[in-house]
Amino acid sequence: MIRTWNKANTALLTSFFCFLISLYLHLTIPSTLWTDGLLMVSEAALVGGVADWFAVTALFRKPLGFPYHTAILPRRRDNFIQAIVIMVQKEFFSRRKILRHIEKIHLIPMLQEFLHRPETEAQLTGTLLHFFRVSFLRRNQKAVSYLSSRLKSLFLQEDPSELMRRFDLLFRANEWDQKALSRIALLLAREASTEETRLSIRESLAELEREKIGDGFLSRLLAMTNTVNLDEGAELIQRHTCHVLSELGRAHSPLQENAIALLHDCLSDLRQDGELLQVVRELQERLAGELPIDETLTRIFHGLRKHFQMDLKREVDPIAEHMPAFYTHLQTILHLEYQHMLFLVEERSELQKIITKVLYDLIARSALHAQTLVGVIVGNVLSRLTDEELNHLIYDKVEQDLLWIRVNGSLVGGCIGLLLFLCINILP
Repeated sequence: MIRTWNKANTALLTSFFCFLISLYLHLTIPSTLWTDGLLMVSEAALVGGVADWFAVTALFRKPLGFPYHTAILPRRRDNFIQAIVIMVQKEFFSRRKILRHIEKIHLIPMLQEFLHRPETEAQLTGTLLHFFRVSFLRRNQKAVSYLSSRLKSLFLQEDPSELMRRFDLLFRANEWDQKALSRIALLLAREASTEETRLSIRESLAELEREKIGDGFLSRLLAMTNTVNLDEGAELIQRHTCHVLSELGRAHSPLQENAIALLHDCLSDLRQDGELLQVVRELQERLAGELPIDETLTRIFHGLRKHFQMDLKREVDPIAEHMPAFYTHLQTILHLEYQHMLFLVEERSELQKIITKVLYDLIARSALHAQTLVGVIVGNVLSRLTDEELNHLIYDKVEQDLLWIRVNGSLVGGCIGLLLFLCINILP
């Protein structure tokens, strides 16, 4: 704030009183050398003080209402503001100064120290996990299409013989062959133990008897003597068949083990059959084209998104809750990859050069962008100020310098007056 009274005004008032006193002495004591000299010095000091007061005041307002070339700062505020903006941009934030200071920064040690902090690793890995979680919440048809195409391509890349071998191993590992054979043997045993099966066997034996013996004398003789009892034969065959099927269905029985070994031997032989392999290949292509993989993946992703959204409302990490093993494995992978990244940053000089160049470029671009931004901010702030506020802002920063300009005006004026007096009256 511009103060109404200060040391410069005190110096000006002192000069004025000195002028009055010297004028009084000059009038009361005429033709005296020292009174003439005192009058000339006080007069010059007063003139110098008044001139500098006028000049300083004219910067901010109109002194004594004088309109010509006064109130310079309010009248040329736009030019003044623009000059300040240019000064800030070109002098304080110049491209040369920015780049010179940036080159003094050792970025790689700072980056290494930053990356070695545990909280940095936690923050970066947490960000990646958050990105992974958020990706499930997005309806991304491109991801579904990509996964579908990858599954189809992987399925078609499988060799038919290798595919049959894997199915064979899968059946062995899960004992599906044993379970399937037991179920089949159980169903066949139930069917073989029925009365209809026994009657069918008897009819088959009767038909065989007629084919082998005929309807002649021998046939009638056997029937009269009951030598061949078809009912007993049918019952015996049925009972033996049920026994065999029961043994076939009993887990780890010799008959079942032999049957399973024979089954896998047959499958092994079939893997060498070209016609069968061609049929399997055609089946692969048909399945890849007709299976609703896209729809299935869409439903899976929809279900995952639904569960994830419900878990987020409960403030629970959905991956950690529903897929703990996967979550732990993912954390392990991220930790190992982070440590590998640290190793590369510390040991690979070529990588350090690339990182340094990229970081310098980013910092320089940001700084140069800040140059324009700072100029805009300074211009907007100064433009909102009123003339009086702008005067106070400038005056408060240079008040002491302006006051000393006025004080020096009185002192320099007095010295010049003394010098002129000496030149006129003392020097020949």
